Amino acid sequence: MESNEDLWKSYAKNRDDKTREQLIKLYIPLVKYFTDRISYQLPSEVRKNDREDLYIEGIIGLIEAVGKFDITRNIKFETFASKRIRGAIIDSLRKEDLLPKNVREMAKKVENAYITMESKLGRPASDEEMAEELGVTTDSFYDILDKIKGITLLSLDGDILSRNGEKFSFEDILGDEPAVLIEFEKNEVTAMLAGFIEALDKTERTVLECYYWEEMNFKEIGKVLDISESRVCQIHTKTVLRLRSGFKKTA
Repeated sequence: MESNEDLWKSYAKNRDDKTREQLIKLYIPLVKYFTDRISYQLPSEVRKNDREDLYIEGIIGLIEAVGKFDITRNIKFETFASKRIRGAIIDSLRKEDLLPKNVREMAKKVENAYITMESKLGRPASDEEMAEELGVTTDSFYDILDKIKGITLLSLDGDILSRNGEKFSFEDILGDEPAVLIEFEKNEVTAMLAGFIEALDKTERTVLECYYWEEMNFKEIGKVLDISESRVCQIHTKTVLRLRSGFKKTA
C-alpha cells in the first residue's frame, strides 16, 4: 500500500485521475470535521436544513486543494487544505445569506455597545455592564449571545482591511499559531490583534487558543475549563465581537 508521500509524488508526476481520487478519499475526514465545526455555530434551523449542502461545498474545496497543492512547498497538505475547505463553506454561507436580518441587527447592536462601553470605561465591559447598556438582564444578554453566535462565523462587514489595503479575515489571523503571530508582528493588523488578545482575561484567551490554535471544539474546551459547552460558545461569541469592535474603534 502506497504511503501518503508516495501518493503525492505520483500525483505530482502523473496528474492522473485515479491518484487524485485516492487523495480526495484520504482527506475526506477534513471535510466532515469543518462541516461539523461550522454547522455548530449556525442557527438550529440552518444547521438542520443545510448541513449536506455545506458538506458538498467542503468537498469542492478539498478537490480544489488537491489540484493546486505543490509538494515542493514546505507546508503540510492538511494546513493548505483546511483554509480552502473552510473558505469554500464560508463563501457558500455568505452567498446564501442564511442568517436572518434580525440576528445581524442584534449582533451589530451588541458590537456597537462594546465600542461605546469600552470607550466610556477605558477597559473591557463586564457581562453585567453590557446587559445594562443593552437594557436587558444578564441572562437575557447570554440568550442574545446564543442567538448571534453564527455572526462570529460570517463577517459582519466583510474582510478587515489594514491601512495598506491588504485584506485579512479574523479566521486568517486567529488561525495562525502563536509563533506565527510573533513572526509577523510587524504587520499592523496582526500586531493590533495580538494586543487585543493579550488584553483578554484568562478564560477568553483560553477559549480562543483552544478553538483556533488547538482546533478543539466547544465541548472539549468546556471540559478543560470545567464549564458548559453553551457557556464556551457564549464566551467565544462575545470575545470575537469585542475583537471586532476593537478594530472598528481604532480604524
